[in-house]
Amino acid sequence: MSKLLGLSFDAVASPQIRLLYTREDRIARPHPYGWGIGWYSGEDRAATIVKDPAAIADSESSSLLRDWSRFRSTVFVCHLRGAALRISQEDTHPFVRSFAGRDWVLTNHGQLQPGFADLLSLGEQPVYQPVGLTDGEHLLCWLLQRARAQQATQLADVDWQQLGSWLHEASGAGSLNVLLTDGVDLIAYRGFGDSQPLHWTRQRPPFAGAALTSDDIEVDFGDVRDHSRTSVLFATEPLAAAAADPSSWTELQHGQMIVARRGAIMWDSSQLHGVPADVVPPTPAALDEARVADSGAGAGAGAAAGTGTGTGTGTGVGAAAGADPAVATADAASVVAAAAAAGPLRQTQVQSQGLDLGSGDAASSPDARIYDVYHSTKYTYDTPIEFSRHVLRLRPAHDRFQEVLSHELVIKPLTAQRESEDVFGNSVTKIEMEGSFAEMEIAARSRVRVLVAPSGELRSPSRTSIPLSWMPWQRQMMLPYLLPIELPEPQLTELFEYAMSFVERQSYDVVETLLDINTSIYRDYAYVQGVTSVETTPFEVYTTRRGVCQDFANLLICLARLLNVPARYRVGYIYTGANYENQLQSDASHAWVEVFLPWIGWRGLDPTNGCVVNSDHVRVACGRHYRDATPTSGTIYRGGGDEKMVIEVRVVPVTEGARDSGNV
Repeated sequence: MSKLLGLSFDAVASPQIRLLYTREDRIARPHPYGWGIGWYSGEDRAATIVKDPAAIADSESSSLLRDWSRFRSTVFVCHLRGAALRISQEDTHPFVRSFAGRDWVLTNHGQLQPGFADLLSLGEQPVYQPVGLTDGEHLLCWLLQRARAQQATQLADVDWQQLGSWLHEASGAGSLNVLLTDGVDLIAYRGFGDSQPLHWTRQRPPFAGAALTSDDIEVDFGDVRDHSRTSVLFATEPLAAAAADPSSWTELQHGQMIVARRGAIMWDSSQLHGVPADVVPPTPAALDEARVADSGAGAGAGAAAGTGTGTGTGTGVGAAAGADPAVATADAASVVAAAAAAGPLRQTQVQSQGLDLGSGDAASSPDARIYDVYHSTKYTYDTPIEFSRHVLRLRPAHDRFQEVLSHELVIKPLTAQRESEDVFGNSVTKIEMEGSFAEMEIAARSRVRVLVAPSGELRSPSRTSIPLSWMPWQRQMMLPYLLPIELPEPQLTELFEYAMSFVERQSYDVVETLLDINTSIYRDYAYVQGVTSVETTPFEVYTTRRGVCQDFANLLICLARLLNVPARYRVGYIYTGANYENQLQSDASHAWVEVFLPWIGWRGLDPTNGCVVNSDHVRVACGRHYRDATPTSGTIYRGGGDEKMVIEVRVVPVTEGARDSGNV
């Protein structure tokens, strides 16, 4: 049986692909007659094909593949042939043709009927004609004829459903499994009838093991330059490592087509109307509980009101308001249908993306939601405090999208308060504590009306591409939010390459790129408390793929700025509905990101929940980074010692009949 292997990486990589068949294997298993590997060097549109009709054990060409560090590409395809009608170079996979300024590569296993040339006619004067006798080469020419008739210049120009229908038609001529690429998109298709299995998986760093193997093929991800690559793999037989979970591989159904681009699934025919298959992954309950259990320290609320370290605990209501990332690529009707199938949570997610679907909440009107917010921070010190100063940012923002109906700040022991506004527009309360005390409590009570942003507001009236162009005076104004995070140059270079993988995946569209980054952090990064601190850098989060909301916000800010998109840090609160099983997201301050888009201004993205910020978020303070927006901070000049901090946050929707009552 023929073996297929396809890989799509989020950035150029050098996986070592080893064909394991040896001369000794001939006794134990059938002799593979030929093999071939294709890739696109760097960012080239021209494909490099190394293939040989002889078995790998007898092939002199195999010596060309000894140093894989030379071969860097985002796409690789491999074919190991188990049988052949004719042993020749022209009939050996993969096959390549140049079309519209780029090479298209196809490999398949299966066998079409003897009359496939008539069933899949190339016409009387075909532009593309096969050199050999193989049905796979004929299929490539047939597909290119059709793409040319539609004036396509790349695979993405062909409607995915249309391409799937062509492959369905070809599958009607016999058994067929196909890998097709133009160097950008990698198409995997399993035919009908007796077509052999085809599997797929998505590998995310950090890797438990560097190599994945089957009986015939080994893929080694051990290149030190590629330690943070994300990839989509297609294989006839699942490849596994000693520590790998066999269930991570999914078998394609008959007639299923999947499109991979830059290490992500862009389209899956088994999903509704082209909703990407991997943007709403199955999430284990344990991961959900960890992801939504945010802490005050994670959002800057844990900044000690002294010099000691703090620990935070809390009780509250709420649940994760992760927006369905499919909204970025699917139409509203499709999203609504998917949300209805997924239950109440997905309905909330769709609403969070700005689609006007109705909230179904008694506390909400079509254009606003009202919340009571209670935020209490209690400090206990081993040594009584004698003198300290503190800065508080606990008053919610008041602007055209959010109205503060009432606000009260209570500090114990009593002390004088001075109100001001900082350079970022945050309401700031400064206090100076004198006298001996071992406990301090800061409690803020607010009632806030949050307006719903207009549906579809993120989209520009005309397509806006990266890089964004700024006038000199605009750049000067936005400079604090454009300066990259201070990191070593090699780390910034790698993060820039990572950011560009999203840009290229989304065809340079600025909004789709930002939404993709936001969704990918939610999908690919594990929410783990206690593994990071306020000193953790975006690069460390990128390499470990774990952290809390503060870390995910810092990473998104870094990537946006590297793409010349102004981004700032936002602290606030989130309400997500008390009926959801995880109710800890609202137990402390939350952190997310705001990006500046020229046509609408600042808009929020929440990478912890994978959603666009809307009526579930209560905004408080913002700044260049968390230090500019931390809810509580201070300096102890005398006394203090070790410190314990307990945070309690409640976010409660206000019903219609309670809007005139008191606060929480």
